[in-house]
Amino acid sequence: MIGAFELPSTIPVLTSGKQRITILAGIKKNGLSYERLAYPFYEAYNIEREFVPSVVDTLMPVVGYRSGLKFPWLEDFEDGSVSMEGSGANTTHDSLYITGLADDVYDYNGTTNKFSGKVTMPAGLQFFENSTIELFDLPRGGQEIYLELNFKCNTEFALGMYPINAQVVTGFPVVNLFSTVDSDGKMQWKKVYISLKEDVNSGRNLGAEFTLFFNSQTNTSSGTPTLLFDNIKLIHF
Repeated sequence: MIGAFELPSTIPVLTSGKQRITILAGIKKNGLSYERLAYPFYEAYNIEREFVPSVVDTLMPVVGYRSGLKFPWLEDFEDGSVSMEGSGANTTHDSLYITGLADDVYDYNGTTNKFSGKVTMPAGLQFFENSTIELFDLPRGGQEIYLELNFKCNTEFALGMYPINAQVVTGFPVVNLFSTVDSDGKMQWKKVYISLKEDVNSGRNLGAEFTLFFNSQTNTSSGTPTLLFDNIKLIHF
């Protein structure tokens, strides 16, 4: 183990001759910079190189998903339908719709997305919430469970879960995500990896199936609170 590095980076390796290099793709768990770890669902990048003292070599690692993974929920908004619906007792605005506007659609390094999901909230006190239509029976026993999400927004929102194991269903937030507006006032796309195994394995959720939800509370007199989503993936082994 040489260390953890945020790319691009020049990494010192004190060895010579032919060596096998293994690179693991890292993430910020729940978007937190102090919780960096190797993502369990990505394959390692392996390559052999001849190391020569004082010579700088360049690697361009590319990783993909491991085989045998399960993706119980995939939402990329490309098929013209939305796998979420309005929910929440206090909801005043529940419209998540598909957008094809160039400024809205997720576009990164040659991706071919045509559509993304969008929420625009009116002025005043508003509470938005949408949850998955499908119920998910997620694994116990400590297996890794993550939700991946590309998003951009100019207001805070939460990702949470509804455990369906009783007549009275009470949802809870898992993580809060904040505005992605940059110093020039423009929203930027970000990606987050949200760990769900801790809440799925909590004793309070014993025997439950789950729906996942996004919600946001706003209170503005000007501007338009906006949320954009794409490439939502629920993943586990």
